[in-house]
Amino acid sequence: MKILITGGSGMLGHCLMQQAAARHEVWGTYHTHPVILPGGSLVALDVTDELAVRRLFQAIQPDVVIHTAALTDVDECERQPEKARTINSGGTALTAKIAEEMGAHYIYVSTDYVFNGGGGGFDEQSTPDPVNQYGASKLLGEQWAAENCSRVLIVRTTIFGLKLPPVVGMMEGMVAALRSGKAMTRFVDQYSTPLYTGDLSEIILLLMEGQATGVIHVGSADKASRYEFTRLVAEIFGLDGKGIQAGPFRQIDGLARRPQDTSLIGRKVADRLGIRLPTVREGLVRVKRDWQEFPRERVMA
Repeated sequence: MKILITGGSGMLGHCLMQQAAARHEVWGTYHTHPVILPGGSLVALDVTDELAVRRLFQAIQPDVVIHTAALTDVDECERQPEKARTINSGGTALTAKIAEEMGAHYIYVSTDYVFNGGGGGFDEQSTPDPVNQYGASKLLGEQWAAENCSRVLIVRTTIFGLKLPPVVGMMEGMVAALRSGKAMTRFVDQYSTPLYTGDLSEIILLLMEGQATGVIHVGSADKASRYEFTRLVAEIFGLDGKGIQAGPFRQIDGLARRPQDTSLIGRKVADRLGIRLPTVREGLVRVKRDWQEFPRERVMA
């Protein structure tokens, strides 16, 4: 199959590109971070520019579009809600509409932030109720994707993984802080089911190859608090966790309100694919492995 991945230089997008290239023809797009990746071609694209999107889609004629490009900075979305809506909602509607014109299968990567975080354990039948502009813009993206394309798969998830240089992501920053012994407060009562991008990429490709549609939740087999996650990182990377301090969720700062427990139930995807979802620990072990093998010296295009 011919696959087009928007946001191909992002944390999830580059994993998807590299894994998909082993068995498909892959194209990817970037907006602000041009990189060189083995096995796939990356081209510049503004997903809100209809003429540019249409030209690229017509040139590639993809069988599948996997839309990962998004504005994911939660506070930036709160500061600029129209920008969030333009990119996360409008960009999704546009790419879904043109995918429909191409007869392509459209896969939209959404977020656990479409839920309000009250109680956790959200499955596909749970009612979305976002508490911030990021979640609202992604939920609207879900709705517009479904309205504009007849073959749509919406994947709700939350991820961790490695960014492409020179961008420093959450994992890289956390490991650096742990190595330095820097004090950090992590909440003992804010939960999610984070999944390693390498694991999520493989699951998305399996769903794609099975022509899955509808809404599906993909997360780790267990949920972890921010505090538990950070302690696990320290343990698995062999670092001293003395700087990790436990704190309550009510102390959270930031412009945007955050949901407290967005843990997802992934039974549907596990049953469909006949797999066991990995635990948070297992995902972090893979991060460490890939950190050691990852070509961190990648040259910018």
